[in-house]
Amino acid sequence: MITIEEYRNDPCKALSVPYWKAKNLSVPPNMKIVHDSEYDAALLDKYNDRKYFRLMHHLKAIPDFKITKFEFSGISTYMIDELSDMINLSYAHSSIGVTADYIRNLTTSEVYCPELWIGAFYAKRIIGSVIGEFDRITGEAVIEWLQVLPEYRNSGIASALVCRVLKKMCDIADFATVSGECGNPTNPEYVYRKCGFEGSDIWHILESRK
Repeated sequence: MITIEEYRNDPCKALSVPYWKAKNLSVPPNMKIVHDSEYDAALLDKYNDRKYFRLMHHLKAIPDFKITKFEFSGISTYMIDELSDMINLSYAHSSIGVTADYIRNLTTSEVYCPELWIGAFYAKRIIGSVIGEFDRITGEAVIEWLQVLPEYRNSGIASALVCRVLKKMCDIADFATVSGECGNPTNPEYVYRKCGFEGSDIWHILESRK
């Protein structure tokens, strides 16, 4: 395991996941995690490949996306059932799914930071959200979840959520990171870059073919 200082010098290249996750990460024997700088296409002879981007924000300059049609406020723990339902509807196009218990368990994590849970609301209904985390040991804030219901996309909600949580992160963190699957049809990478995230680090999640 690398040191905290080594990680902070170049977090997105140093590890495929945030430092606090890497401490307890156990890679299954049928899987490899490889940075793009060490990737060899010959691996495709034995492995299926999924690519993930990892980006960093220095929390110096954050755009201001103002939207008057929707309301933005913190997400309370009593909203968890509604939040988990919204997340599942947002990812209906994929195999991603969560339970209310999974979301509830996030509030017991060492990196839980309630001010980094922000929702977008319309007619008192939650239609989008961002869930951030904060590792006090490394000074790293992480965007863990970002989602908007399909019928409310392309309205600037995702960008507004990201920038709102980044402004909260400025008060507590030294830097922020985010990751996501390359080629995702909802193109979250575009949103993150529009909000000031930078970098070119790609990680390959290689799973052996059966």
